Amino acid sequence: MTGAGDHVAAVALNTFRETVRDRIFYLVGVFGLVLIGSSAILSPLTVGAQGKVVADVGLASLSLFGLLVVVFVGSGMLHKEIDKRTITTILAKPVSRRAYVAGKFGGLILTLACMLAAMGALFLLVTLWTPVPLNPGYAAAFGFAFLELAVVTAVAVLLSTFVSPVLAAVLTLALFVVGHVSSDLKAFGALVGGPALRLATSVLFYVLPNLEVFNVRGAVVHGDPVSGAHLALAALYATCYVALCLVLAGAIFTRRELK
Repeated sequence: MTGAGDHVAAVALNTFRETVRDRIFYLVGVFGLVLIGSSAILSPLTVGAQGKVVADVGLASLSLFGLLVVVFVGSGMLHKEIDKRTITTILAKPVSRRAYVAGKFGGLILTLACMLAAMGALFLLVTLWTPVPLNPGYAAAFGFAFLELAVVTAVAVLLSTFVSPVLAAVLTLALFVVGHVSSDLKAFGALVGGPALRLATSVLFYVLPNLEVFNVRGAVVHGDPVSGAHLALAALYATCYVALCLVLAGAIFTRRELK
């Protein structure tokens, strides 16, 4: 008898196969690779800072194009299978709805990992063409980018369980932006706001994902070290936030009526 873990793995592998065949994934992947490669062409325009330009553009593109995959693929995964009625066949295996949601998340994460690996390989090749030596912090930056995308993916999967794909995509993008400025909003509310604004900004800060935890691009580009403790805490934060989102997503999807 197969267990829940086997069901999650089966759904994840099937989701991975479907996602890598999706033209949106290829489109975003190609544009991401082209953007990283173009940084090698633009870098001679900034004499003395070629390596920094390549690193900054390359690392920024990891999050940007990974986000686009999450928004255009992840936010509509559940809705697409509900529309096609294939989900009823899957859930009749039997696969629990919680396992199905977790498998969808796992499949998209596997897709993002492969995409980041491909972009990382090109990033390494482009960096080798620049006069600046490789920075060991690049490996840490890739790890932080993956953790950030894991959190955003979990949020997108959660939203997709109770809102339409378009609204899930819009909210995911909005949460990505707010997640990078939530600490600034909290500080602003504490500085100039009244009690209501201070409360609202504090709630946003503690409830929404704080994605600035994963932003080490500036430090890496300038050669500043990234501590192992920072990486460990970021990984713990991402794991807890992802787990919470998946638990909520499973609970919501379990109670949802499939039409």
